[in-house]
Amino acid sequence: MKNTIKIIYFLGILMSSPIFSQQYMGIMTENPKAPLHVSGPVSVSSTQIGDTNITLVTPTIRIDGLNMSNNPTVFTSSNTTNPLYVNSNGDLSVKKGIEIFGTYTLPGSDAITTSTTLNVTANETYQVTGDLLSTTFTLQHRSMVYISSSLSAEIQSSTGDVITDGKARSIAAVILFTAAPASSNIVVNSSYMSDGITYSNRRSASLNRSFTLCPTSEVLLPPGTYTVALRGAGIAGNNSPAENFRVIWGGGSNDKLNILAKPL
Repeated sequence: MKNTIKIIYFLGILMSSPIFSQQYMGIMTENPKAPLHVSGPVSVSSTQIGDTNITLVTPTIRIDGLNMSNNPTVFTSSNTTNPLYVNSNGDLSVKKGIEIFGTYTLPGSDAITTSTTLNVTANETYQVTGDLLSTTFTLQHRSMVYISSSLSAEIQSSTGDVITDGKARSIAAVILFTAAPASSNIVVNSSYMSDGITYSNRRSASLNRSFTLCPTSEVLLPPGTYTVALRGAGIAGNNSPAENFRVIWGGGSNDKLNILAKPL
């Protein structure tokens, strides 16, 4: 009986000691400074993380719930790296750093292989092409979306000659959403952004009738599926047929519609 009392007394002292009341836990340290403190000698190994040219620094932490097997839509290959996110509750998740949608057109490349002719009637009304380029994409998370485009244009008379009447004509490259979730508050099938010029000329030898327009924007969008299109437009004064003209869209180089998104 006495021995039993002694053991119970000893356990009571032990469980009330700092060994069991410790609020911090240390890995490779006996003096943790946070609820979870990973320590150890810092070293840089010759091992790289995938093909990122980033060397592995130790000590490291591995969380299986964030690996490729558990996040197959985030990691495109075993060599990719992606950022870690923390929400207001302190929960961790991994998301793609930058997502590229559609066919990304590199500088010097051209996304339009066949040009489109827009015949504009001079009636003070914008006339618009169909979709010259279009991309549909789905956001899994609230994201900052970057829309970058360029569109080549050549202005001609209605018969394909140089315009020499000195009258003003305007053209524009237009970005619009043709599909978007209601939660985005985007008005579909309406110009979202544009880049345009006004053109006039009197010289028969004019060389300045080819242009590149570049509507570009950044927009914060909620999750959902979107379709973005690039179109060309033209307008002239109310003097048809004398001021009618045509625009050759996409006949140059470097035409593109690039869409990138960064989850937030």
